[in-house]
Amino acid sequence: MGRLGSGYKGSTHIMNDRHDAGHAGRVEAHRLDGFFDAAFAFAVSVLAIAGAETPHSLHDLLLDLYRIPGFACSFATLLIFWHRHVRWRDRFRTHDGVSITLSLMLVFFALIFVYPLNMLFQSLFTSIYYSFGHTLLPNEPAIDSVHELKALYICYASAYICMAACLALLYHHSLRRTQLDRVDNIEAHETMYALVGSLLVAALSLVTALLIPESGTGAGLPGYIYVLLTAVYWITGRWSRKAKAKPA
Repeated sequence: MGRLGSGYKGSTHIMNDRHDAGHAGRVEAHRLDGFFDAAFAFAVSVLAIAGAETPHSLHDLLLDLYRIPGFACSFATLLIFWHRHVRWRDRFRTHDGVSITLSLMLVFFALIFVYPLNMLFQSLFTSIYYSFGHTLLPNEPAIDSVHELKALYICYASAYICMAACLALLYHHSLRRTQLDRVDNIEAHETMYALVGSLLVAALSLVTALLIPESGTGAGLPGYIYVLLTAVYWITGRWSRKAKAKPA
């Protein structure tokens, strides 16, 4: 009876250890998820439309409101990357070394990405405002040469490529390790293909920016290339709908 009792106690200790290990793993996973969300929230806070200073007059407030379109575009771009990472977490719930490393790299590039992202869109809308109002907004980024414009496009495309690559590798890694049902598997592949397509569009924009001549001919082409993202999303969405419609 003593041996039986000691064996029962031993198995109980093993079960408790496993329970504690599983609980610790869940706590660590929740902490990592919270860190990733907080990092993206910090990146968004950098884009605050009022900048680092609170407006002290109605004139200052109106000038800050002119930043709303650029802020909205920057916010939407970051939100797309964050939402795809959230969807990956909800679908796979994997926290192995490769997944954690790729997620941390995504956060790292997001914090770098926020600066060229903000400058690109603010410069775009500043030029649009100037074309209608013939006045430059104060304290807004100004592109004074073709060389500066090329550098901005290159920084933006490089950061975009790195972020899309991190997410695409996350999906690829998790799809190899996780068995999903048919619909979830199709949707995960759709997201991965869209990320790869986005990466290729950004790479095309990068190459185009490098080829801009010093005369400035076609200087806006690297930015217009991102319109191809619409085609990427349409193609991958169409593939997903056809795959779901096929009988299992």
